[in-house]
This record gives sequence, C-alpha cells and structure tokens, in this order.
Amino acid sequence: MLTEVADAVRLQEGPPGVRSVLRALRRLAPASTKDLSRATGLPVPIVAALGNELRRRGLVTTQRPSRLTDAGQELVARLGMDLVLDATCRACDGRELVIPDVLDEAVRRLRALMESGPAADMAIDQSHCTAETKVRRVLALLTAGALPGGSLLLIGDDDLISLAVAVVGDVLGGPIVEQITVVDISEEILDHIQKTAAGLGTRVETVRHDLRLPLPAALHGQHDVAMTDPPYTPEGARLFLSRAVEGLRPGPAHSVFFSFGGKSPDEMLEVQREIMALGLVTNGYIRNFNEYEGSGILGGVGFFQHLLTTTSTAPSHLGEFSGPLYTGDKRTRQREYTCAACDARIRVGPGARWTSVAALRADGCPNCGKGPFRPGRLVPAEEPATPTSQDTAPAPTPAA
Repeated sequence: MLTEVADAVRLQEGPPGVRSVLRALRRLAPASTKDLSRATGLPVPIVAALGNELRRRGLVTTQRPSRLTDAGQELVARLGMDLVLDATCRACDGRELVIPDVLDEAVRRLRALMESGPAADMAIDQSHCTAETKVRRVLALLTAGALPGGSLLLIGDDDLISLAVAVVGDVLGGPIVEQITVVDISEEILDHIQKTAAGLGTRVETVRHDLRLPLPAALHGQHDVAMTDPPYTPEGARLFLSRAVEGLRPGPAHSVFFSFGGKSPDEMLEVQREIMALGLVTNGYIRNFNEYEGSGILGGVGFFQHLLTTTSTAPSHLGEFSGPLYTGDKRTRQREYTCAACDARIRVGPGARWTSVAALRADGCPNCGKGPFRPGRLVPAEEPATPTSQDTAPAPTPAA
C-alpha cells in the first residue's frame, strides 16, 4: 500500500516518504497540510496529494485538519509506530537526542552485554561506543522515521547496535524491525550477537564476511536502512559506505546512518567527496553525538550523519579492495608510548618490536610486565626506525 500511494503521486522519496506522513499524522493530529509539510520536509502540494491518496483508501479523515481513521490507526500500529512514538523525545543537550526514562533499562542491559562481549581490537580501529550512545543511535533511527521498519543492514557491528535495536524493542514491548542483517569479519562478535539476540524477539541474521570483498549476492538490494561506523580513514569511509549502498534497495530516500571521528579539514573534505561520489546526500548531522570508551586521541567522540540515497546512488567498489584501510595501515612513523606503571618508554609502529599498541598491550610492558600505556610523541623521521635499549628503560626521575 505504501508503494502504491508513493507511485500514485510520483513521490521521489518512495514508501519512506509515505511512512513519514503517517508518522507525523499519528504524532500531531489533528494536523494541517502545512503542519505535516514542516514535520516531514515534503512540499505542501506533495503532502496534500499524499493526503488525498490516503483518504481514498480510508486511512485519513475527510474533515480538516486531518486525523487518522480507525483503519489508519490500525495501519500505524501494524507498522510498529505506536510502540515508539511515545518513547522518543528531543532536547538540546549538545547531542540533540536525550534518552527518555522508559529506556533507562535498555542502557543498563546494554552495559551488561558490553561487559560480557568481545574486547575492542584497536588494530582494526575498533573503539566501542558507550551504552548510552547505542540507545541514542536507535532513537536517531526512530526519530528519523527509519524505524519501525522492514530491514536494517549493519556494515560492521563491533558496537552491537543490532543488540541495541533488539533490547530497545524488548523494553518497548515488541520488535521495532522485521529483520537485522549484521555483516562483520569477527566470528567472536557474530557469535555474541547471535547468542544474545536469540532471546530478545528480534530476528537477527549474521554474515561473516571480509568487507574488502563485495557483499554476498544474496544481500544485494535487500534492505531498507543501513548503518555503519567504519575505520576512521577516507578509504574506510568509502569502502563501508559503498558496501552499505550495495545492500540497500534501489531508489531514492533510503537512509544510511554514518558514524565517523573528527579529522583535519583536508581529510574531512576527502570523506565528503566520497559521500558525494556515491550519490548520497546529507539529511542531518550531529557533532559529538557518539561517545566512545578508550578513544582519547579523538577526545572520545565522533559525529553522526544521516545520509539519503538519490536516483544517482551507486556503489563505487564493485570489486575487491586491496589498499590501506585502517589508520595503522597508513602509519609510516613510530609513536612513543609510556607505561603508566613504571614510566618506561616504548616505540610502537613500523619497524618496531610492536607494530600496534594492541600487540604491546597483549604482551605487557617489557620493563615491568604491566600497563596501561599513554600515547606520546611521534618519533621524528630522522631518528632510528627501531627502538634502542633505552626505549624500554624507565624515564629518569626529574631532579627535585
């Protein structure tokens, strides 16, 4: 029915646009055409035409301002909107979205799931977002009208957003998505998701796959919404967004939710060029939306961007990707780390004994066997590329 209404008025936004009008009617009724236009971002004539099509089907009242009929209310309930409309709210707290009291339980449950889940692998740019961020991401999907919906594709899910969607649905009293598909290279992450999701009432499919390769053909063009938090390089953004586009249904107005860390203006220009090259357009942007655990170099935060597909959207990587992807792949200089336990200084990076801080953390400090490690200076290019014996000795104690 949503497709029929969209086709009848030649709505470029397709079924998601019809959903947005129904959602606005449920939330604002009685609502004028102008009210609905402002709430959905659709032009007044388009909203009026959609209203007429919905009236012909007995879903909207003939009286003005408009309301949903009993049949319209039933449809909204079938679409799952009643579960979430009263649980979402907005506030200006620097992140735009705050968590309503009804979802405090979801935050507590997700904290527990994080503690029992796999640790972050910093070698592939993993840094887990907080439980609060997970719930805010679900709220962002809800307030944007991307959920409740049919199918959600997660390109990488070390942040366990699949479980966040399932937990929020469980707290609200029913699934808010028909199916979630998680594509990730980590068998440990996928096993944790599959075992946990089994008791939450949301259908979650996990696919172990290296995203350097094209998505499996069975996933092409099958999903309504996609989300990704890629490696924080322009190449990572290009690749993961391209895989997201591969998995989305063709046509405009499908949502891609994109998380990324702050970079220099030149690097961010490169990322934005990649977004444009994919035929995606920015529909919303929230700075410092994502909060991460243990990501001090970036201040522990990242932005959250809502992208929409257009008639020009197409993936840019149809074949295998073989270039540098993670920040470590592009690093050409060593960085000095200091052991918090004994002040030993250890070089990490190309040519050093430890090529990543994850490897150093796994082995422990060569001087005391402990840690953790504080990042320090980049080693100048003219200094020796390999550590000397002094690099693992405790730093001299300053004179009194």
